[in-house]
Amino acid sequence: MNTYTHDLHVDMIVPKLKATNQKEIFTALSKQAEKHLNISAKALGQLLLKKEEKIGSGIGDGVAIPHIQVRGPQKPFTTLITLDKPVEFQATDNEPVDIICMILSPEADGPLHLRRLSRISRLLKNKTLDSKLREARDTHSIRTLLMDPEGWLMAA
Repeated sequence: MNTYTHDLHVDMIVPKLKATNQKEIFTALSKQAEKHLNISAKALGQLLLKKEEKIGSGIGDGVAIPHIQVRGPQKPFTTLITLDKPVEFQATDNEPVDIICMILSPEADGPLHLRRLSRISRLLKNKTLDSKLREARDTHSIRTLLMDPEGWLMAA
């Protein structure tokens, strides 16, 4: 099964999260992942922050894609959030971020993790889609944009 839908499945969508810094964002993301993957939110949050210190996940144009492979989960978990207000994320263009897609993959996923990362980064490089994601106010609207039959996924 090697379709765009399979590789780009978004497990959780959080619209208009109110956060003022990376730590608050990673704490919120980690708590959601803990519920679904039975992993420690505290440990995951620390791993994400450490990785962010080494290699920033801000890819530019207000988008960040923190990603990590972790021991324990048997399946990937992807969360897309939009922020109520942009937050500094050491992005490549030094602009604050307001769209974040966190990708957690099982440690053994290797190339599959990279494929997910690649496809999501191409998808979120679409400025028209990003603009519509920023305008969306609820989970249903965001999910509809991601699965748009006119081809957001196929364009990636």
